[in-house]
Amino acid sequence: MAEEKKEFFAKKSTTTTLDKIISELPTSDMTQQIREMCDTIMFEEGGKMNYQKHAPKGPNKFLILEVGGMLKKEIGFLTLERESEEEYIGVYWAFRLDKQDKPPRKAKVHKIEGNNAKKIMYQFAKLVKFYRGE
Repeated sequence: MAEEKKEFFAKKSTTTTLDKIISELPTSDMTQQIREMCDTIMFEEGGKMNYQKHAPKGPNKFLILEVGGMLKKEIGFLTLERESEEEYIGVYWAFRLDKQDKPPRKAKVHKIEGNNAKKIMYQFAKLVKFYRGE
């Protein structure tokens, strides 16, 4: 009976894309792991951004994704940013299409809880899903 349980759980465990990326990373430094995962995601998602030139910029912005705006004439950006050594936030930025000469403004800040790279990326993925309306 105990062997059947072991076989059941062994078959059920599958590696996710996030697990695969983490296993390929050469370092155990959490910040470096998050940065490399974000670079991989930006490489895939970068071509899908229609308003990339208006995206917020900065040194501690690890990942910038375009999401739908809350208003009709608005484009939203969601960024994963590092506040301090191991504290991360998700920031929703709003860019008005009728005021293209102004930079995007910070509209909402979400604290991202997690003590490892996988948990932080999972929390950020939940934010992306929320802002994209999925």
